[in-house]
Amino acid sequence: MKRLILIAFVLLLSVGVQAQDTQRFFETLTGKYADNDGFSASMLTSDMFDLYLKRKKLDETSEVAAALKKLDRIMVVSQSKVGLGIEALSTGVNKSEKPKNESLEVLHGELLNHYKGGGFTLLKTEKRMGEDVKVYLKKENDKISSLALITNSSAVTSLVELDGDIDLANVASLSSALNIRGLENLNKIDNKSSYYLYGTGASEYFDQGRMEVIEARAREMAERQVELSEEQVKRIQERTERQAQREMEVAERYREMAERYQREPIFLNYPGDSTVYFLNGKKVDADKIKDLKKLDIKTIDVKRDDKNNEITIVKITTK
Repeated sequence: MKRLILIAFVLLLSVGVQAQDTQRFFETLTGKYADNDGFSASMLTSDMFDLYLKRKKLDETSEVAAALKKLDRIMVVSQSKVGLGIEALSTGVNKSEKPKNESLEVLHGELLNHYKGGGFTLLKTEKRMGEDVKVYLKKENDKISSLALITNSSAVTSLVELDGDIDLANVASLSSALNIRGLENLNKIDNKSSYYLYGTGASEYFDQGRMEVIEARAREMAERQVELSEEQVKRIQERTERQAQREMEVAERYREMAERYQREPIFLNYPGDSTVYFLNGKKVDADKIKDLKKLDIKTIDVKRDDKNNEITIVKITTK
């Protein structure tokens, strides 16, 4: 009996220590980066999960509900590069003069240093399609008590940490239940895919070139602010930031699709790109192509336009 009480006490103590460590790290990150444009951070505890289950109207017997009930907390931290770029341009600050703690590289390094210690073990490391993915685990009595997923690309650095009794087979399903930015990265723990993709050719993702296009637009808007009133300047800044954020999200989805399918997702245009579609020799719009059924497709040819390298030409013939 004394032995059981001692084991229970040790388990409760370890859970308490982990909760304190997670809370301290969350406060450290928000204290350093919360003022950055494009930064977001969320901390959910077990008492909040029921609210999400009710709002999503999920079956309490589902795998998602079962996975949530075993968790103690979820921490999600994300920093987008677009936010940093817009902030620098709108304030007239040169990139080289920005504080180091506002860069994705510094945040990524801080995340890695934290999880390399503290009893975590590296489960998975992968780099492809311009993104670095690392998964760290911590075990207690042969059970996974903590999981940390760190992703870093040219556009976004993000962290997802789960604490509790973790089942690796079900964690990816949490992203569908909790609509939190960054939580979709849980799908990268198990990146098996049976999805079908039209098209061939090398994958392209949200690279530095497209970041520069977005920032150039913001720079042009910033230069015009000199002749405008304070209210006009404010409206332009807000509009520019919203547009940049939308373009970043679209481009990030493009990169994720390219990584998932190992091919170029030709039906999702990225900012600045132009795709021209031909169906059985006749030029059509994208909606016409999207209505096609894959079993009706005979051949697909994808290439860049000879005169304009920024234009993609997709030629499809049906059976």
